Amino acid sequence: MSRSTKALRADNHGLALDLLDVVVTLKPKFAEGWNRRATVFYMQKEYGRSLVDIERTLALEPRHWGALSGLGIIQKRLGKDEAAMETFRRALEIHPGLENARQALDALEKAAEGDPA
Repeated sequence: MSRSTKALRADNHGLALDLLDVVVTLKPKFAEGWNRRATVFYMQKEYGRSLVDIERTLALEPRHWGALSGLGIIQKRLGKDEAAMETFRRALEIHPGLENARQALDALEKAAEGDPA
């Protein structure tokens, strides 16, 4: 995991993915390995692959607020605003101080009410 973090900091997504593949192979019940790999896929705009790993993360740890937040962001990007709002609400139930989720939810709710702001 620490080597994948270093690879990400060096903007070497390929190496980070290779390392995270090893992590999830060796420790398939380690939710953070799947979440970290989902993040790298998201950074590469590979939303389908990211969603698969987010689902695995949440199957292992349903209260993983980072994975929920990532899921909400992808749902929003894919135009699934209702699902994104529900996902951000779930993340905020777990971590009420998650400011990015709060802002995203507020913006989605305003848009749903017809408020362009």
